[in-house]
Amino acid sequence: MMPPEMNTFTSGNNGDSITLLHGWGFNGAIWEETARTLASSARVSCIDLPGHGRSPMPVGDYTIERLADIIAETLPQQGNVIGWSLGGMIAMQIALRHPEKIKRLILVGSVARFVRDDDWRYAISPDVLQSFSESLNDGLQQTLQRFLALQIQSSDDSRTTLRKLMNSNAAPQAAALQGGLQILQNVDLRKQLPQLQQPTLMIFGKRDTLTRPQTARQMLQLLPNAQLEIINGAGHAPFLSHREQFTSLIEQFIKDPRTINSNP
Repeated sequence: MMPPEMNTFTSGNNGDSITLLHGWGFNGAIWEETARTLASSARVSCIDLPGHGRSPMPVGDYTIERLADIIAETLPQQGNVIGWSLGGMIAMQIALRHPEKIKRLILVGSVARFVRDDDWRYAISPDVLQSFSESLNDGLQQTLQRFLALQIQSSDDSRTTLRKLMNSNAAPQAAALQGGLQILQNVDLRKQLPQLQQPTLMIFGKRDTLTRPQTARQMLQLLPNAQLEIINGAGHAPFLSHREQFTSLIEQFIKDPRTINSNP
């Protein structure tokens, strides 16, 4: 079965290949400012996840394995992949299933398991995602607005960040939202993290209430070749609130991972 063709916007012509994967409820437009900056020295592609933006829903179950396989089809060999939130979880799955596709991996506010358990106590409560799942039946836009509010909670310049989030928030298909929530609720990649050999940079906001830096520090112990950078004053979307600092970290890491001074 041929995978559906994903909607992709590409800019820049020279240098390394960088692919950007957005989070739950958004589309590739969320990366517009970041892509514009990175495109000065790289070939940058922003992909709409299946069922988001202009990308169609896949045939069959909406699983992380299926999404990883579909997106891997669009990636060049040995490119750099940046994944935010749900997009980062999918990027990890691509790196595990198709390691030849990813030269370097950048995870932004993304963790191997999104919900809390006894060994993962800094993650969010399962009740939070369950409430989003239930409220989708009552109103898609209201649910997305609630999710937007969570992402900017306690971050610097929250009004500007919220405006940028809202401007890129074209409503995805309801089935994709439900499928994405199922992934966030149920997928646990922690046991597989030691298999990730690619140089990995994790970027988290110090004030992120969805994926807390404490959880990132737990992940750091499981990844064999990873660094952690925490951006002061940032929430769940540091590429919007602290774009210059964020893109500088990306450019340094892609040029030479050893130039990053890890800040755990």
